[in-house]
Amino acid sequence: MLRVPVISLIVSSLLLAQEKTSYDDHILPIFEQSCLNCHNPDKTKGGLDLSNYAAAIKGGSSGKVVEPGDTSSTMINCIKQTVEPEMPPEGEKLSGAQIALIVKWIEGGLLEKKSSKARKPSKPKFETALRSDPSAKPDGPPPMPVHLLREPPIITKRPSAVHTIAASPWAPLLAVTGQRQILLLHTETLELIGILPFPEGDPISLAFTPDARYLIVGGGVPGKNGITVTFDVTNGSRVVSAGREFDSILAADIRPSFDIVATGGPSKLLNLWNTGTGERLHSVKKHTDWITALDISSDGILLASGDRNGGVWVWEAETANEFHTLRGHQSGITAIAFRSDSNLLASASEDGSVRFWEMNNGGEVKKIDAHAGGVTAFSFAKNGTFVTAGRDNKAKLWKADFKLLREVSLPSLPTAAAIDWQGKRAFVADASGNIQAFSAEEKGGTGLTTVPANPPSIETRIQLIAHRITQAQQKAEQAELSKAAAGKAIKVAAGQLDAVTKNHQQAKKILQACENGFHQATQNLKQLRSNTDASPAGIEKAATALHAATKTRDAAKARIAPTLAQVETARKAAAEARKPSEKIHQVVESATAKIKSLRAQEKIWAAAAINTHALKSVVETTALAQRSESQIDTFHNALSVLAEPAAALAAKRSERDAFAAKLETSALTGPAKLEALATQRALDASIANLAETLHSSETSLAETREQIDSTIKSLAHAKRQSARLRGSYLQALK
Repeated sequence: MLRVPVISLIVSSLLLAQEKTSYDDHILPIFEQSCLNCHNPDKTKGGLDLSNYAAAIKGGSSGKVVEPGDTSSTMINCIKQTVEPEMPPEGEKLSGAQIALIVKWIEGGLLEKKSSKARKPSKPKFETALRSDPSAKPDGPPPMPVHLLREPPIITKRPSAVHTIAASPWAPLLAVTGQRQILLLHTETLELIGILPFPEGDPISLAFTPDARYLIVGGGVPGKNGITVTFDVTNGSRVVSAGREFDSILAADIRPSFDIVATGGPSKLLNLWNTGTGERLHSVKKHTDWITALDISSDGILLASGDRNGGVWVWEAETANEFHTLRGHQSGITAIAFRSDSNLLASASEDGSVRFWEMNNGGEVKKIDAHAGGVTAFSFAKNGTFVTAGRDNKAKLWKADFKLLREVSLPSLPTAAAIDWQGKRAFVADASGNIQAFSAEEKGGTGLTTVPANPPSIETRIQLIAHRITQAQQKAEQAELSKAAAGKAIKVAAGQLDAVTKNHQQAKKILQACENGFHQATQNLKQLRSNTDASPAGIEKAATALHAATKTRDAAKARIAPTLAQVETARKAAAEARKPSEKIHQVVESATAKIKSLRAQEKIWAAAAINTHALKSVVETTALAQRSESQIDTFHNALSVLAEPAAALAAKRSERDAFAAKLETSALTGPAKLEALATQRALDASIANLAETLHSSETSLAETREQIDSTIKSLAHAKRQSARLRGSYLQALK
């Protein structure tokens, strides 16, 4: 139980604080005047109740309407009437002073009372200043995802049509729209390296900033809501959210200076939004049909937009003043893109053509009749080459001088195209939900590599890898068995080769001996014939010996060719016997290498599974931290409220004590004394009521304190769990 003197000291210190803008003192009166007719406990239009602080902070069915420090919140935009629904929908608009007071309240941390503790911003602060030339290569390594989520929030049996793809201008990274998520693929390995969840709906448009660090995503739920979110691709954080509309956003881009987001869609309005305040800066009513494409030049000066009726305009990106009207297309615009130097604009259309416009005077430089039936996709590479795709189910690669380099037949209707940052590989997404990758180089091949845009769960991946490891191991084991059998065959063939080789060597030795005998017999006969003393019988005997040596030598010579043939035959047989072994050895080496590669993949995806839990733990820890802050705020607010009943109780007790003292010394009798006693009893009852109220408040305060203690314990546990999972994840990557 808190003691009143302690409470009084705390309250006194709170009351000494400088004048602050609070809900109770400043904001509620504004709401009572203009908002509570629609946003009260009995009539919560949009699920929003503004009649009390807790409900106002909680927000409505579409989420929070105010965030501490965020002057671009939904509430501010609605009461400024820069977005729909305009508030209040009827009656006078809030005055500038009233809006300024609400802005001050938000900037001050959404205080409930003057004595309340300011809430901390839940959104990360984003630096909007342009630090360097947006078209220049960024310092350091190229921006790539690190430790991002790789578990798909939504898993489907079959992929849905891909709305668009975008290639990073400085990194091997390809962004692909999916169902309520954006996939990040490595352009060289085609591996999934990150997922950006988009719970607001389906992403429709994608655009990298010129420095490749950020990706702006536009989308939403058709006919209901639209939004853009700009992600930091290195860590997956949401750094800017702007352009809330009441239909899905079909096209969006952000200026390199990060100060303006441009959006377009079914409303036919080209909207420009301030990224700092969320305020709609300009709304251009020029397009006569849905805006289907837009792009901001790399230098941030110009903005081009195209619509479903074939209209193309170029605007000043900062002021939305009209710069050029580009006429020529006879059907809907499917893509608009500035070349990297910002001097040339390309517009692709369902009329089958791509037109190129120079920006000095808006003149048409070139028209290409690219695809019969309509062009469905277009994208520039950084070096000026470009890719187109169309309803003829073909993709075409073009040189910077507009000459056709190559065309590729596609298996399905193409919906989007992109070329990687080095201009080496082109990508075309299609209506069947696949991405086709092929070489974009002049001497490259035209073969397609297909990547589905509906990645499986990590668990499924690991199971598939384990199955492939088992298959590779079985193949290696079978090869080892075949290797043993082949070894036996090699041994037999080697034995046979050794035997016939020895036989051949023996034949050669015999021949050599016969040759020696022949030469000796020849010499003997020659010597006898030259000797006058030699007898005819001796000469005849030597001649007979030479004849026998000649026959023996000829017989030995006759054995050489067959034994040599046997050796050659055996050698060929041995060589043939070794061939299966060599192939088997290659199979074993290949299977071993594959197993090693699969083990590495298994390790990576096992780490990704741990990281999924680690990232979830971070979210839970953040939520507990916010809950703790909210409970502490509630505790401080309740503590400040105790001052009034405590002071009233003390005053009433003093009044009762003074009255009782006077009554004891008074000489009242009869009805007068009875009336005085009744007054004293009334004071006692009032004291009891005040004491009960104070006790109830103290009990509530104690309960809040218990909640805080419980949340802090849970938070501490969550932090330890988060740290443990993070450590396990990093260890699994080693």
